[in-house]
Amino acid sequence: MKRIDKIYRQLLQNFHKTDVHHLLNVQGNSAKEIAQQLKIDRSNVSFELNNLVRSKKVIKIKTFPVRYIPVEVVEKAFNKKWDTEIMEVKELKQFSENPKKIHQNISMNPLELMIGAKGSLKKAISQAKAAVFYPPHGLHMLLLGPTGSGKSLFANRIYQFATYSDILKPGSPFITFNCADYYNNPQLLLSQLFGHKKGAYTGASEDKAGLVEQADGGILFMDEIHRLPPEGQEMLFYFIDSGSYNRLGETEHKRTSKVLFICATTENPNSALLKTFLRRIPMTIHIPSLEERSLKERVDLTTFLLGKEAERIKKNLSVHIDVYNALIHSAKFGNVGQLKSNVQLVCAHGFLHNLDRDEVVELTVRDLPDEIKQDWMSSSKNMKRSRTISEYVNITTIISPIVEDETTKIDDDLSFNLYHLIEKKVEVLNKEGLSKKEINQYILTDIHLHVRSFFNQRAFRNDNLLTFVEDDVIQMTKQLKEVAEDELHCTFDRKFIYFLSMHIDSFLKRGKQIDVLNAQETDEIRDTHVKEYEVALIFKDKIQEHFRVTVPEIEVIYLTMLIHSIKTLKENKRVGIVVAAHGNSMASSMVEVATELLGSTPIAAVDMPLSVSPAEIMERLAEKMKQVDEGEGVLMLVDMGSLAMLESKLEEKTGIKIKTISNVTTSMVLDAVRKVNYLNLHLHAIYDSVTKDFIELWDRQPAASPGKKRALVSICTTGSGTAKKLEDILTTIVNKASDAPIHILTVSSIKLANSIKEIEKEYEILATVGTKDPKINAPHVSLEVLIEGEGEKMIQQAITKGTIPMSNGLSGTNIIVRELCEDSLKKYLVFLNPHHIIDILLEWLQTIQDELGIIFNNTVMIKVIMHTAFAFERVIKQNPIAFSEEDEITDQLKEIFEVTERTLIPYEEKLGLNISDDEKLYIAAIFAEEVYGHMC
Repeated sequence: MKRIDKIYRQLLQNFHKTDVHHLLNVQGNSAKEIAQQLKIDRSNVSFELNNLVRSKKVIKIKTFPVRYIPVEVVEKAFNKKWDTEIMEVKELKQFSENPKKIHQNISMNPLELMIGAKGSLKKAISQAKAAVFYPPHGLHMLLLGPTGSGKSLFANRIYQFATYSDILKPGSPFITFNCADYYNNPQLLLSQLFGHKKGAYTGASEDKAGLVEQADGGILFMDEIHRLPPEGQEMLFYFIDSGSYNRLGETEHKRTSKVLFICATTENPNSALLKTFLRRIPMTIHIPSLEERSLKERVDLTTFLLGKEAERIKKNLSVHIDVYNALIHSAKFGNVGQLKSNVQLVCAHGFLHNLDRDEVVELTVRDLPDEIKQDWMSSSKNMKRSRTISEYVNITTIISPIVEDETTKIDDDLSFNLYHLIEKKVEVLNKEGLSKKEINQYILTDIHLHVRSFFNQRAFRNDNLLTFVEDDVIQMTKQLKEVAEDELHCTFDRKFIYFLSMHIDSFLKRGKQIDVLNAQETDEIRDTHVKEYEVALIFKDKIQEHFRVTVPEIEVIYLTMLIHSIKTLKENKRVGIVVAAHGNSMASSMVEVATELLGSTPIAAVDMPLSVSPAEIMERLAEKMKQVDEGEGVLMLVDMGSLAMLESKLEEKTGIKIKTISNVTTSMVLDAVRKVNYLNLHLHAIYDSVTKDFIELWDRQPAASPGKKRALVSICTTGSGTAKKLEDILTTIVNKASDAPIHILTVSSIKLANSIKEIEKEYEILATVGTKDPKINAPHVSLEVLIEGEGEKMIQQAITKGTIPMSNGLSGTNIIVRELCEDSLKKYLVFLNPHHIIDILLEWLQTIQDELGIIFNNTVMIKVIMHTAFAFERVIKQNPIAFSEEDEITDQLKEIFEVTERTLIPYEEKLGLNISDDEKLYIAAIFAEEVYGHMC
């Protein structure tokens, strides 16, 4: 007999003589009770019971612990057909008194089904019901709550409740509108809300119904209502008062619509909204933040979100209590949306680790995203939290897929299934013959070696460990522990057994470790941890002999890292990193990118606006050094060589060992963080490794170099915005023109005289670029000349002492064009990839110049690229512009038009988009003006 049949038979046997009174008192069996009766592991019993619930053979009663009862037992006791899978005990009791009424409420009432309906949402639900029922057509509502607290979901459930209660007809509209999308365009906002008449404005080619008209007889949900400008609020409260409106462009036609408004905001409504508008929204409903919800509700929310992911995966999830613990305490700022995002990340990681398993996806601490894992590991409250959470979940909880009732189902974009994409991608890459390593790099780009994920976990007893690891592996690990203690002359505690046995068990199940280290990194580990590597080789021999498997070299490397990590567990010291750069946010941005991609590490940013004095910079740096120091020293990454000169002063001031690298880039920060997080190298090893990787970008030992260092000086009115863009352009030009290190220094034009004098003491200034000429013995390029194109050649000549490097096509002149266009296109293009479209259009411009026998300056090229990129975008939006009938189409323009049209064909085919003739006329007119010297 199958295990599931044994469990079902035992349940039936336990309740074969039950009646209503007995059923309401006992309420079914828990998984633990059945497990003890059958001597089966409790987690396996729970897994099968949930399968029985999904097959509608068993009902789950939401007690603590959860209890189960066969459907046929309940139907016999109540003499009633049963079709629900999950219910509360009190609902079971009420059902015995009024089965028809309560059974309907259990399965149908959308608001009562919400998690927290009888807790933190009780008042909000009561208010919503009152607003829906208020005669004659309900009260307009304003939902208040932090970002991600669930305001959109609550609005949707209000709509479902109104339909359920027959206040709205079935199929009545529920329209969502985000006010932030149109807050800076009142005319477009007016058109969106109330519609427009054909010809009401340029581009209005046909009549269009607005949202107010579409929502007639239903609900219009207006999210981020605080972003609605005063004009928009006035439009709305006029409509609320009168019930009538006109489409944009209409004067004689008064239209009417009956709409219930639900508005939502994260702001204080009294400061963000007009008082005259607020008076029209009489019902204000507070949606609680995650922190305001009880622990039980947060557990239930997490379980529900995990169930939705299980539905996407189409497998059960086996969730460890520590994952619950970390998830529930990870979402900050009251954000249920963030909790959902974290749940999806955990499930994605777990899915990847369990691709070869058919039945269940296990979620353990290793599957947590790095930042959540770090928070969980560093918290001293974990033991207490785990004890509290254990009232609601088991050590391992089996979660089955949740399929919501059609009446309460929220459109959660199930059409986009991350797990299907992962499976398909693995399948495709396998067929292409890629190695497991290469597939891993494609799919797990944000998942790195998790050696440090073992840190600071609470020690598990061996009997708990047996639930995860075979006893054979534990016994072998005990032998390896003795070997390591003898060889390394130290004593390990029981954490060694836990960490190493989990690692070996994982290796044996996979059959092969996924290699995410390159040759240089493995060499660094061997050289840095010589003794640990020798012990790992002994481990290799014993594992191969005992388990009769082949242990590859990469596994020996991982064992080396693991041994070292466990050996230094009590110290837990890492090299700190301080990133210092001029400007208002450059350093912060680089640190933010690094921590977002690679997880938390001892790292800090020091932003240095040009107005900050050297003394203040020293204080800030010293403060940050102390903040990130864990006893292993600090690596300082700086943007200018002058900051490197502070190294000795900072060491003296803080007592911390410091190594400094100049010309910091985001790539360099990422490399340093990765090495600190995953290689566990000491300060000098990390410094040497990073300098080897980035030696071409900067001068490794600036203080020891003979003569002065070379520099370009960027001069701007401020230290932000334009200065940053100018620095990016100059960096690109330098990288193309010279292999030798050249520093880019940014100075304020306000303090220009003194700044230049200080720079000249240390640097040879090759050229200055920017808003003001410092009048020194070096060429100066104004912004105007730089943008036009000639300035780039002047800078190249200054760098190369008169010679200009060989250019490849437009590569010598398109740096500025690319930089300036890409910034604007990134901001305004919605559908097209800015980087890709610029490449295409630069290639096309080269063809045009060859055809016309002319070289365009940068200004013309920028104008053409911007116009043509938006022309392609308008094709997608089906909103082309028309060539003005007032402009004469001359023979000269026709000639240029023919060249424009012909040369564009290959690029239109490449993009699959055809620009209209009118758009091409406008583009041709730009070329014609350059060719013939006047507007055609």
